[in-house]
Amino acid sequence: MVGGLSIGLCSLGLMLSGCSSDDHVEASANATLKQATASNGTCAGIYPSYWQDPAFPEQWVGQTITDAPPSDWTGPVYSLSDAYPTAPVDDSAAQPWRDSRFDALFEAGTSQEDKKKLAFEYGWLVMEYMQEGNVNREGVEDWDVCNNPVRPWYNMPYQTYDAMSGREFTHGLTREAPVTFSTPEGDQQSSMWAIGFFNATAAYTLGTVWQADGTAKIPTESISFDEGAVVGKPLFNTLSAEYLPVMANVPSWNANISDPTFCSCTPANGNECTLIEESQQCPRSTTEWGNVSLLQYDFAVKDSRAQGTEWVFGTFVADGQRKANEPDPWKRISLLGVMWGNDTPPDGQLAHNFPANVKTDGFQEEVIFWDTVDELNKYGGPDVMKQMGHLGCNYRLNGPADNANSSCMSCHGTASVPDQNIVTPPLLSQFSAMTKECVTPDTENPDVGVDRSGAAATVNGGISFANMDSIYFANTAASAPFNMTVETASGPVNVMGEGVPSYANGTKEWISLDYSLQLSISLTQWMQWQDHSDDPVEGRIHMKEVRRGYPAK
Repeated sequence: MVGGLSIGLCSLGLMLSGCSSDDHVEASANATLKQATASNGTCAGIYPSYWQDPAFPEQWVGQTITDAPPSDWTGPVYSLSDAYPTAPVDDSAAQPWRDSRFDALFEAGTSQEDKKKLAFEYGWLVMEYMQEGNVNREGVEDWDVCNNPVRPWYNMPYQTYDAMSGREFTHGLTREAPVTFSTPEGDQQSSMWAIGFFNATAAYTLGTVWQADGTAKIPTESISFDEGAVVGKPLFNTLSAEYLPVMANVPSWNANISDPTFCSCTPANGNECTLIEESQQCPRSTTEWGNVSLLQYDFAVKDSRAQGTEWVFGTFVADGQRKANEPDPWKRISLLGVMWGNDTPPDGQLAHNFPANVKTDGFQEEVIFWDTVDELNKYGGPDVMKQMGHLGCNYRLNGPADNANSSCMSCHGTASVPDQNIVTPPLLSQFSAMTKECVTPDTENPDVGVDRSGAAATVNGGISFANMDSIYFANTAASAPFNMTVETASGPVNVMGEGVPSYANGTKEWISLDYSLQLSISLTQWMQWQDHSDDPVEGRIHMKEVRRGYPAK
């Protein structure tokens, strides 16, 4: 298989080192897997494609089956693209945003007007790169990436061992987050469903973790994605254009989802449902609820010109009203923003009001497109923080699906290998007992306040609001451990408690996954499956992970 994949990548003109005779020997020794790869491109069937994939029955034994194609199903059936490259891939020749004229985007002296122009072009060049060969192919489902004729794309495995949020069988979507939007008709509850795609440069790094024999090699040192790694993620919402008019005229899918109001489970015993109970109480269906529609599309690019982080994040959003006449439905979107840093507050200052006057003076490390924000909010109700264009803390970049107290890079910077207790840093401090981030303190009592969503906040454990902001709005360097220690009057304090993380090899710092939350979530699910594989099926309980900054219910 490895040799077969190497030949395929070389024939696509990608500069892949390691296309040698040794690869052919290895391919001959693994003829079965090679044949599977050749028959369905990069989708080799090494890992489960969706939650109740019939090829992996041991992972859902005893459960109520609602996430497998019924016998009369004639729609699409998703296959995971998991034949990862076995050598580094350089696709720079096809990545025009790497041209030197974009250097100015990352330079402090560039005017806000020029940054806006450069960010706009950068974002659209990345979007065109991601869409090329993945959409509008005759007779092929959009974003079926098994046989992309332009360049290969891949998916993250093991987002399947989860009865509540695991991949569904039609398009491979995972349930991401409950989102309540304020509309003129009142608050509307909904869910986000999404899927991520990795180019070959990024997928090589995935392949160092996810092995060709269907197992994971848990990193014991921080990993680093190579320059030019690209990750894309379309996110679909369960509401209709009646409530969110920007989703008119955009792509929609009939997906096998659960209750759109974010189904939860009530355990018969204890505090958590078993996987069997979850499968019973939160069944999936392609007919009971409406389609899901494109609301948001995120991207991330490894770009070393972004000093401090080496990543560029961007968000597009549905814009189906203003772009109704655009012939290509996948281009009926607009760029919400691009960021390459968190505009970190100086020591002792707070993220909720730093930088000042961002709507007029802009940011140093990001660009927000305010006309897009206005279009999103035009359709909102009275609760400003539940409008689609709420953005993040102090208007840092965050999409409609994301949390108003954070930012794209703040959440993703936490991406870490789960420790031996399957613990990772919270995506937001709000989802813990710690002091909250992005808080406006009370003018008379600085130890209390409200966060940007309006929730009450208090200083906990002597960790001030500024202390917590210094953690979550720091520019975490690529492949660097996420720092959870702050300096206080009594000395350094680990805000997660002493002894955290607890890795088997004794490592005292978080092992970085270089901004890949998908990889962190997938390793969490893999580790839970390993823990459960010898347990009685009746007692298997899935530990809830946090998705996109929202706590699972």
